[in-house]
Amino acid sequence: MMVIALLSITIIIFILMIGLMIFTSPHISLIDTTYAKKNKSANNSVNNDGGGGDNSNNIANQDQSNIAAINNKVVILTFGDIHKSQYMIAKPILDQYGFKGSFFVTCDMVDKDSQMDWQEIVTLYHEGHDIEAKSADDLIKLPADQLNSQVSQSKQCLLDHGINNPSTFAVPQGNAIDNSTVIESIAKYYDFAINGFSPLMRLDCNNDHTGCSIYSDNGQLSTLNRYSIREWSHNANDKKYDYNSTAIFNRFVDVVDSQFKYNDNNNDGVINAIPLIAYHSIDNDRTSSSTAIDLFAAEMKYLHDNGFKVLTMHNIGYDQNNGRLYVKAPGTESGTPNPNSLSLYPVF
Repeated sequence: MMVIALLSITIIIFILMIGLMIFTSPHISLIDTTYAKKNKSANNSVNNDGGGGDNSNNIANQDQSNIAAINNKVVILTFGDIHKSQYMIAKPILDQYGFKGSFFVTCDMVDKDSQMDWQEIVTLYHEGHDIEAKSADDLIKLPADQLNSQVSQSKQCLLDHGINNPSTFAVPQGNAIDNSTVIESIAKYYDFAINGFSPLMRLDCNNDHTGCSIYSDNGQLSTLNRYSIREWSHNANDKKYDYNSTAIFNRFVDVVDSQFKYNDNNNDGVINAIPLIAYHSIDNDRTSSSTAIDLFAAEMKYLHDNGFKVLTMHNIGYDQNNGRLYVKAPGTESGTPNPNSLSLYPVF
């Protein structure tokens, strides 16, 4: 009888352990499983593109510099509205991989509610992150004098706090791609503007003739120009997929990998397209601005393990001669167009 009782207890404990394994942290296990599948796919892609080696090897175990040389892959990470979680949660994850982000500061929001204070923003700046400008109001609804004031004061505010040379302005809601008044106002003070949404930023602005100029040769406003640079809204996809981390992670990988057809097969190594991934708050609150913490961590791990170079908007330049955007050589504040392969550059 004792043997039967012990056997029954053992079976019950075994069943409970199986149940615990099934129901514990389902999102994390799903992300890990999806990540492993995506990683294997990326590894096969490297080998198919001439990387050599055994397909069974995990790409995370390969020499990162070799991966970078094989895969001409880059990405820009943008952070809007200076949520405190960007400093408290996102920054340590970025630091883990040596990544730098482009943080867009709305001065009127500083140190209010759950936003960063100036000490945190300046710390980001001194640690090599890119600090750029953003206004609070919907620009297309402002009269001309208020429009010019908001755009110019957003830059002056950063300069007053010791943040030099902000080059990019973020248009709230990205809704001014066809508004020449707003674009011309921004062009007085900045080199670029984030304005609109798309998975990729084409460095020729998808226009072989006029490039990234504001106006075409016939005087018409070009809706694809250096003041209408598109980004991929993570929050729109958080909401679209009902905060399902696995589905969002899959979409994130598809977006960052979509540059392959523009960059990966170039013999000259010139970067032709860059995905800009737009984040706001990194938290588990499931609000309209939320991206889950573990999801963000998994995405950064994917970028690192697959050899992506993480750039900032300050690494982007504009060639007046051909109207094309380009990636500056590392360590330069004002680079010149360089035809050499970005794969020769170290990670920024």
